[in-house]
Amino acid sequence: MPLPDRGRLREYAVKGGHLAARQVASTPEQRRARRLAGEAPPEPGDGPSVAILTPRDWTAHVQWEAMIAQALRLRGARVEFLTCGGGLEVCDRANTWEGPPMPCTSCTRYVEDSVDAHGFDRTSLRDGWERDDPGAWDELDEVSLAALRDVVGDDGLPYGRLTEIPVKWFLMRASSHDDPLAPSTWRAFLRSARRIAAGVEAALDRIRPDVVLLCNGLFLFEAVTWELCRRRGIDVVTYERGFIKETLVFRRGAPACLTELHDLWPRFADAALTPVEEARLDDYLDARRHGRRTIDRYWDDARFDAPERRGSGRLVTLFTNLTWDSAVIGKERAYPSIQAWIVAAVEAFAARPDHELVIRLHPAEVKLPGKWTREPMADVLRKHFPTLPANVRVVEPEDPTSSYPLMEASDLGLVFTSTTGLELALAGVPVIVAGETHYRGKGFTVDVSTPEEFVAALDAALDDPGQFAPDPQVARRYANLFFFAAPVPSPGVEEHVPGLARITVEHLDELAPGRHPGVDRICDGILHGGDFLAPVVAPVVGGAPSRSGRRGVPVAVGTR
Repeated sequence: MPLPDRGRLREYAVKGGHLAARQVASTPEQRRARRLAGEAPPEPGDGPSVAILTPRDWTAHVQWEAMIAQALRLRGARVEFLTCGGGLEVCDRANTWEGPPMPCTSCTRYVEDSVDAHGFDRTSLRDGWERDDPGAWDELDEVSLAALRDVVGDDGLPYGRLTEIPVKWFLMRASSHDDPLAPSTWRAFLRSARRIAAGVEAALDRIRPDVVLLCNGLFLFEAVTWELCRRRGIDVVTYERGFIKETLVFRRGAPACLTELHDLWPRFADAALTPVEEARLDDYLDARRHGRRTIDRYWDDARFDAPERRGSGRLVTLFTNLTWDSAVIGKERAYPSIQAWIVAAVEAFAARPDHELVIRLHPAEVKLPGKWTREPMADVLRKHFPTLPANVRVVEPEDPTSSYPLMEASDLGLVFTSTTGLELALAGVPVIVAGETHYRGKGFTVDVSTPEEFVAALDAALDDPGQFAPDPQVARRYANLFFFAAPVPSPGVEEHVPGLARITVEHLDELAPGRHPGVDRICDGILHGGDFLAPVVAPVVGGAPSRSGRRGVPVAVGTR
């Protein structure tokens, strides 16, 4: 486990001060919340009912959800929070580097104190399941590890499927068959999930919400809650961080974490970017290249060295993912796993020695504090190739060499679901996509669905990469939708220090209708079924379609 980073000592000191303030419900954001709550209108008697699931003390998420609740209340909604209350055997508040035991006391204190500071009612899931505890579920001890994914409770809930992603995230690895921690961990998650379900059922019975807002959609509490809402026909809105700092992405009836924009893309696919949009995208791509304005910054000292070509053939770069990322799990298409795809790629280049393959292992394997992978991709390569083919080289996750010069020097890119596939296309580099990612099928990638298709596409691209050159304008239109049009500025909260939150609203009326377009977008989407897009009235130039997909008619999208 890496030692503390000396360059982050000031950050550690600030976090230490906030941790102490949490013990007495007096963090800066909690003090500001109390002042805002004093300006809140009376609880509406008959407005739409919104339940917000806030089970963990993830500071920014707690405050985002609370500020959304404040804005909803100003629009006449009745808002109540569902909190955890602690007491579960295990959950995904922590991971295997941190627990068990779970930090239930401190986690519960921050969540409940924050909700109280904002002046909202809350219901503890623990209150629901403790009254009628479903028990230890001893039958799980007789279920093999391989069969745990198929476990279904007496209530018909597919607990095994609902806990698959949380378990893999908790273990920091996707393969469980050779992990000694996997059997006991998965059984513990199943027991926790059944208790969560009992608590959520009791809360839904009492609150009877019209809509439920929850983070991500695939985490433990959220997956169980969403499944129960489906059964009851309750509308669900999910949200997650955008790729640009201080932005959020919202989706109705879909997991926001996967950033799937298939339904929105037709409105943007044929609409040329304005000069302002072109400049905005260029500015962001340059900032992203240098680690600015992004939620994950892996290097403060990245090296921008161009790769050395070692032969006269094509230079091909393969970009990996974390194996346990929700963007990978269940997103297999051409191969049964990302590991199988990487092995197949190396074997393909071993049989094509005139061309070079560079494998860029994901820096997040080692650079996310407290989330170091337990399934390094280098181990997969070493297991299958004790000696790599001479025309294959690896850039290790610890290597600070920037991926951008590598992309630009490549004749071809290979990705599973990595966002680098979009960035390769933006750089004009052909890219073969082997997984089910959000930008697949958008018209600027080569999408394969079988091993045979992958090899055939690889051979064709090695022979003539130009035939697969992406349309840069289509790629830029999609990037504009992905990075700018779909995300919404975070409502009155900024994450000024990683893991902490600052409320930027001075007075509650700053969240009132008409005061902030982003807040209006969020509330319109939650309360009235909007699609969370900014109102768009595209000028019609030369008969080009507006963002609505119709010709010659300016249309406001996502407004009421």
